Amino acid sequence: MIRATTGGVLRGYRKNLMDSFIRDNKARNTVLTQRTFNSYAEDPAAAAKAFRLRKSRMMVNSQHDVCQSAYSKFQSAFTCLDTISKLIDTKNGDGAGCLKDTTLGMLNDPKGDARTQLSKVLDQMSQSIVQNLNQKYGDDFIFAGADGHNVPFEVKTVDGKDTLYYRGVPVDAAVPNVWKDGDTPFAVTKDGKLDAAGTNEGCYLKMDNIKMMSVKEYEELYTLPDLQPKANSDPNAQGFEEYNEDGTLFEGKEGQKGGFYLKMDPATGNPMDPKVEGSLIKKDDYYAAVERVNSAPNRIEDNSVPTNNVVYVDKDGKVLPGPPTTDADKETSFFMIVDGKPSEQVMTEKEYEDAKCDAEKLEYLMNEKRFVDIGLGFQENESGQLIESSGFNDALNGLTFLGYGLDEDGDPRNIYSIVQELRQIADSVPEGEDWSTETYDKFKALVKKLEGSADDFRTEYTNMDAGTLKLKNNLALLEDNFYGLQEQYSAIEDVNMADAISSFLWAEYCYNAALKVGNSILSQTLMDYLN
Repeated sequence: MIRATTGGVLRGYRKNLMDSFIRDNKARNTVLTQRTFNSYAEDPAAAAKAFRLRKSRMMVNSQHDVCQSAYSKFQSAFTCLDTISKLIDTKNGDGAGCLKDTTLGMLNDPKGDARTQLSKVLDQMSQSIVQNLNQKYGDDFIFAGADGHNVPFEVKTVDGKDTLYYRGVPVDAAVPNVWKDGDTPFAVTKDGKLDAAGTNEGCYLKMDNIKMMSVKEYEELYTLPDLQPKANSDPNAQGFEEYNEDGTLFEGKEGQKGGFYLKMDPATGNPMDPKVEGSLIKKDDYYAAVERVNSAPNRIEDNSVPTNNVVYVDKDGKVLPGPPTTDADKETSFFMIVDGKPSEQVMTEKEYEDAKCDAEKLEYLMNEKRFVDIGLGFQENESGQLIESSGFNDALNGLTFLGYGLDEDGDPRNIYSIVQELRQIADSVPEGEDWSTETYDKFKALVKKLEGSADDFRTEYTNMDAGTLKLKNNLALLEDNFYGLQEQYSAIEDVNMADAISSFLWAEYCYNAALKVGNSILSQTLMDYLN
């Protein structure tokens, strides 16, 4: 038999009351937090799984924010490029005010009545193109590549000409095409001669206006045949014996027409047989050849002492040890023909190195990339380098769309530079005067190159549109991933509110009942009566 004592009853009551209070408090917290557990100790397995899901959700959320930022940036870039596209070419042909229409208008304005105004329009449109490529998204410049903090494009006046720079480097930078032996430039003097004597003047020869001509071809064009001189006792007599077309000597008789000279046999030094085919040359042809020889182009020489020697080279421009000795050698030996003075083709070693350095900088900037994590894996290979397919390159380089460097003719590939060249050519022709053939051909050739650069722009423009679509699709995928993880996370941590509220109400009822029981079993004290 167990004896019930007042102390035992009170201890049991207090314990049950505290248990009811704890259960009520726990149920209340569950309703308020809407979580199945609030500490790792309550459910270690579920907490570990929930932690992994929470981490994944945070990563997906971060990737979504990065992808959203890149998408918005590309959308802004798309708007800028669309404006430039309309400036370059009216796609549907439904209006003027584009580079294509303006340049064609200048070509079709032979007297230049509107040339000045069209030239100003060209300049304004080229400036608008640069301004659009200097737009910002947030605090970063859109088309500055991996460096979004500094303005990408800047126009500077160099030698009286507006020159476009990209991040401090001229957009027309290119490694100069100089006379080389393989990869090593030949040293020349300041007047454009091969530095055979080793004067060390530190110059190179530009190959922009130099062409190769075989020795055989040059001799055929610029060598006069020896002709039979007039039979005259005076050694100072000038002129050549004149012949008729049938090989007879012209004596001025009636019926004779003359008009031919007799060639000398180079082997014997004697006059050839006038009856043999090819021995006669027309007077007009001879004097035309004289004019051609007198206007023969310059050839590159060396600075050997005591006399200057013409340089003989092979088809690759490598200097040959001496002149050819056979006809076969003359076909494989070449002269370097200069369009103008050789001294005008010279550049210093410093100029060459500076231009080469600028070209290398430009090439580096063009290949610059900035990869961001948009949920494609973002992994490194064994060498610690990022696997490019696992990231997204959000660096937009303005030169990708405008072009850069020089083409094989030495003309710029950049749209802005081509427009400035066109403007300068147009301004060089006084208003009211017709184009010269040379000027018109140069302008027309540049217009064609502008159209080629415009085609390249549209290609890159389309490619960027594809990149924008990729970001848009990836955004939708990341959102699906986020909601999927959210559902898994909620299934583990979130409570069923109907069950939680029912449990809370029952726990509260039990606690209140325990309090009422206490009132009936606890004796009242003097203080209770006084109250």
